[in-house]
Amino acid sequence: MKQNNLKQFLSSLTKKDLTEIRQYWQFGGISQLNKAELIEALDERIKLNLKDCLNYQLSRNIEFIEKVIAEQKSNNRVEVNFRDILPPTLYNFYYRGIIDLKDNEEESSVRIPADLVKEIKEIISEPEFKEQIKENEEIMTFVRGLLVYYGALSGSQIYDFYEKYYNNKEKTYSYIHLLNLVEETYFSSYDIERHNYYYLDPGVLNPKNIIDEIEMRPSIDYYLPHKKEILYAGSNEIEKLNFVQRKFKKMLKKDFPINDDTAEDILWEMMLDIKNDLNSIITFQKFADQYSFKSEEQTDEFLRQLNELHNNTRMWILKGHSPADIFEEERKHLKPLPKKKYNSGSVGSQTVVKGEKVGRNDPCPCGSGEKYKKCCLGKDNNR
Repeated sequence: MKQNNLKQFLSSLTKKDLTEIRQYWQFGGISQLNKAELIEALDERIKLNLKDCLNYQLSRNIEFIEKVIAEQKSNNRVEVNFRDILPPTLYNFYYRGIIDLKDNEEESSVRIPADLVKEIKEIISEPEFKEQIKENEEIMTFVRGLLVYYGALSGSQIYDFYEKYYNNKEKTYSYIHLLNLVEETYFSSYDIERHNYYYLDPGVLNPKNIIDEIEMRPSIDYYLPHKKEILYAGSNEIEKLNFVQRKFKKMLKKDFPINDDTAEDILWEMMLDIKNDLNSIITFQKFADQYSFKSEEQTDEFLRQLNELHNNTRMWILKGHSPADIFEEERKHLKPLPKKKYNSGSVGSQTVVKGEKVGRNDPCPCGSGEKYKKCCLGKDNNR
């Protein structure tokens, strides 16, 4: 069965569709062309940029492309469902002009133009390409982990963390390369959201508030977990549970009719509320709407542990620190009260401190800056 090529596929689209493909690629200098000229230009530029586009994909996307190529040998079109591929990935390939997509009530099917198939097969068979996709997976796991800890980061901040955690031998990505990878992942998955020039964890409910709160704390440094902890968070969409969080989960299973999986889900949702800086009363009310408490004592204990959970969960507005971390750090900088010897014969709140006699023209010991005779001399004489 003869397969259509890219130019034939583009010819089947409207001028509006072609313009959307041009804008998606951000191809410049061809916006004023008529439809026939635009088809020629897109055919040339898509093929020219095909390898770069594929180099920024993750393995699941490449596996889908391979599946379509294999199945369309015997079928003109390949039926797809969203168990095979995420909708944003499918539409990302469509707006790149790489996949001919039909998605309506009658069918959801795809086909890759025949001339692109040949080029794609050559690209993905190269050992260097396979290594690149493998590296993409680790780096995007790392980026997702950063967003689990920090909620919102700009592209330059992501690259700063990349440079901090990867040594010179491991660093193979330039700033532009890494940014293109993050951007392609944003377009083709649900793993990353975006607000202005910030990339976000998908769990961020109010991006503007979170970003504003982060920017209001320039004196707080970012918490720096170990690299393996970041990769764990990126793989599991949550950082590894600490002692307080594990204890809270244990309490849920012990005191309520909740199995392990449900307790895990409830804890994850509560930690997400905390990361979003929601009031603990809201979190408590959502739980109380689903589960009943046997006594006032049980309610008090639950609230106590919820407060402890809040204080020991890392928050996005605190740059990955928990409230307990911040309190402990501030406590280190509290100055101790001065140690002074007081007259044991003092009465009431007025304590007389023995010391050298102050002259009338000396600076007043109260610290006002005035001379003693113009400040506290009269007060002292009247005591």
